[in-house]
Amino acid sequence: MNDHDIESLLTSLSPARPSAALVQSVDRELELDLSWARAPKRTTPRWFMPVMWSSLGAAAAVLVMSSMSVNEINSSPVALAQATSVMPVSTIREVMDAQDEGIQYNDISRLPEQHVKLVSFERHTWIDPRDGAHITVEMPREDSVILPVAFQ
Repeated sequence: MNDHDIESLLTSLSPARPSAALVQSVDRELELDLSWARAPKRTTPRWFMPVMWSSLGAAAAVLVMSSMSVNEINSSPVALAQATSVMPVSTIREVMDAQDEGIQYNDISRLPEQHVKLVSFERHTWIDPRDGAHITVEMPREDSVILPVAFQ
């Protein structure tokens, strides 16, 4: 046999048809492999929606706080009580710490002064007469106190 006879023999050959079981098996495997393509696509990550709702709430809080005037924000607890028609019950001030900053001389009068830094905690309590609810506001406070000194 020469090369030409081998080529003619090979070109006359044709592949056998696949069996029906093989065709069904391949179709089933392709269906399983392509199931991910038919699934609905998620365009956003799972964490995106909770973050979006949280940021919306934060934006609303910033909007409300920016719409309030400075006088409303810095109002005293007594003004708050008068504005909301509640009855004041008590005001307590607890001194947590007193720091001695030493004796210093005043620049103008040249007299000695005792400087003390007071760290305290104020608690204001009111009662709402409409429903009996207790309202308590607690505020930290830091004061610098200057006391006159007399040497004897």
